[in-house]
Amino acid sequence: MVLTDKPVARVIFAASEANADLLYATGFFVPDPFWYIRDNTGATHIILSALEVDRGRRSARVDHVHEWSALLEQCQRSQSGLANLSDKAAIACFLRVLQIERFVVPHDFPVQLADYFRAQSFEVLVQEEPFWPERACKRPEEVAAIVEALRLTAQAITVGIDCIAAATIGQDGLLYWRNQPLSSERVRGEIHAFLVRNEAVPQRTIVAGGRQGADPHEVGSGPLPAHQPIILDVFPRMMHNGYWGDMTRTVCRGQASERCQRAWQAVKEAQELACSQIRHQADGHGIHNAVIHHLNQAGFRTGRTAEGLQEGFFHGTGHGVGLEIHELPRISARPFVLQTGQVVTVEPGLYYPDMGGIRLEDVVLVEEHGCRMLSDLPKFLTV
Repeated sequence: MVLTDKPVARVIFAASEANADLLYATGFFVPDPFWYIRDNTGATHIILSALEVDRGRRSARVDHVHEWSALLEQCQRSQSGLANLSDKAAIACFLRVLQIERFVVPHDFPVQLADYFRAQSFEVLVQEEPFWPERACKRPEEVAAIVEALRLTAQAITVGIDCIAAATIGQDGLLYWRNQPLSSERVRGEIHAFLVRNEAVPQRTIVAGGRQGADPHEVGSGPLPAHQPIILDVFPRMMHNGYWGDMTRTVCRGQASERCQRAWQAVKEAQELACSQIRHQADGHGIHNAVIHHLNQAGFRTGRTAEGLQEGFFHGTGHGVGLEIHELPRISARPFVLQTGQVVTVEPGLYYPDMGGIRLEDVVLVEEHGCRMLSDLPKFLTV
């Protein structure tokens, strides 16, 4: 899509609770889809049902809040009293009132609606991600919101680690807590209870021990083993503003193997190496390759087992975090130049089916000459 310097209207139809671009534009949570329009002058409009309109007028960061029923009545009058004007016909009418003939929509805009507007002689342009390029570089208040989420994330991980540290080791090699087997589900439940009590929404928290941890996104189930690594990856969304935290720690209750200790240390050093290279204009691809090289030099190769399973380090080093848990930029095998103000995770890991998984994840703010650590939680293997 090629745009001229002339301002072009933008239109979104989505539910802001699930659509980060709409939440970014309005700062307003709505569970059902609603219309957002930025007109050719830059003025912003949202159209809400009677259920949401009063709250929208109090809270939404837009210039104009329209009630759907009033707008529909206005458009019906302008259409010679047509009583059964469809919703999309009413929006077409309102766009003409705003003198909009050409507008940009996000890549996930409903195809049926785009086809309708084109049939009504509107020029509909599709913007590939990012719809709001400025979202990638965070404003100071956004950084503060992410720090708040990370502070809660660190406390939630501590809740999980405390459960593991308090567990006894049974003769069967499993962990026991409060006279019952300590399972992934019990630790996850304690973490989730803490988050919910503190107005955050947990999302598939990972508590994966032993062989389960060798699959990076396995959430974990069943009794947790002693003497083996346990990954705790916690990524809650704050209820009041929609910003996410994302942190990971790996611990072991009991005596970790010598190989596990070396792998944990190699991952920690790889994370420190990546952080030392993050700065304005740094190439994420180069940082990712440096992490791979360090892990290889430490003796931890990436490949496949005889059974065809992946092992070693086979995911990206980091990703952006904000109103989405995974957003731009990326620190991975694909080239991406970092910019001041971006917030990224740094999360190298090692995964071997015969050992389990190890991952350490923190979040940093890209600055002109380096990066600033936003998360704060000690790193240790043995508890």
